[in-house]
Amino acid sequence: MRIGITCYPGVGGSGLLATRLGVELAKRDHEVRFITYEVPFELQEGVYENVKVDLVDVLEYPLFRYPPYTVALASRMAQVAQKHQLDILHVHYAIPHALSAFMANQMTGVPYVVTLHGSDVHTLGADPAYQPATRFAVEAAHAVTCVTNHICQTAEQTLGVRCSIEPITNFTDTELFKPNACEFQMRNGKQQLIHVSNFRPVKRVSDLVTAFAQIASEVPDVDLLLLGDGPTRHDVDRLIRKYELNNRIQCPGFKRDVHQYLRCADAFALSSELEGAPLSLLEAMSCGLPVVSTAVGGIPEIIEDGENGLLVPFGDIDAMAEKLYAILTDSTLAGRLGKQARQHIIKHHTVEKVLPQYEAIYEKVIQA
Repeated sequence: MRIGITCYPGVGGSGLLATRLGVELAKRDHEVRFITYEVPFELQEGVYENVKVDLVDVLEYPLFRYPPYTVALASRMAQVAQKHQLDILHVHYAIPHALSAFMANQMTGVPYVVTLHGSDVHTLGADPAYQPATRFAVEAAHAVTCVTNHICQTAEQTLGVRCSIEPITNFTDTELFKPNACEFQMRNGKQQLIHVSNFRPVKRVSDLVTAFAQIASEVPDVDLLLLGDGPTRHDVDRLIRKYELNNRIQCPGFKRDVHQYLRCADAFALSSELEGAPLSLLEAMSCGLPVVSTAVGGIPEIIEDGENGLLVPFGDIDAMAEKLYAILTDSTLAGRLGKQARQHIIKHHTVEKVLPQYEAIYEKVIQA
């Protein structure tokens, strides 16, 4: 098949999943073209002959207060679809990609699939500025998928979508993300708690810092690593200084070799307000880490509290601190949770489990 994929090319979960999906499809001899405004963060151009990037140009003009990216993207989708005889367009994150795909379909007849990831449904999707157009473009798609059952339900309740939506969970590379010896000289004999995100307000990284501050004196042999960067980074830095934890909490920014840092960690924490099926969580579990997470969005579909991880109510910092203390001081509990986490990922979130589901949808749409 010849597949056009559109996503946000940065380090957000939807873009990372879309990039990995495209690469895996290329490994199975499909032709994949990424249609977006810059090369996706994780894509190594030239590695696969049948993976190409078609960049979108947006005209800067004094008349425009905001450059019309949606229109430019639709035009580029149509051009690429016609020139390279694409069989299907697959857009990740509905806003504005679904509407661009709809316009490209109207120009070329090439069908499109929309995958809903999270904030495109429960946050931006609910905003009156986007909701009517997003709902229309999603309902007009030839197939719609979502990364958790919770996102499917929210699309119906919040966006008002009245079409069939098929849940297909996210996947991770269980050979890259696996328990292994730490290759970095960064532990100094201490345990390490790790968090990975894009530091957006919804990730509530400050809640995690506050929870860690509550137990820092009780677990003096544990440091916290906050991997990533984003809008709330300065707030997090100020909070670290307030609690005088500069020597216990590190913020090294974005890293491409996340798997190496996860292998060096002893536990993983997520304090988000809303989530779909976060890749950072799947990667940490795949590395055999015990995890503590807020019970939000699709996370309870991944973590069974007390079995393969620990869940706490969103915003309950005391509970977060208590659960973190438990996995950092009870090696038997941590070991059991980490082992069960790894087993869960191998059973439900591998490429071999997930990719055929997308291929089946493509084939069904193309043959319709």
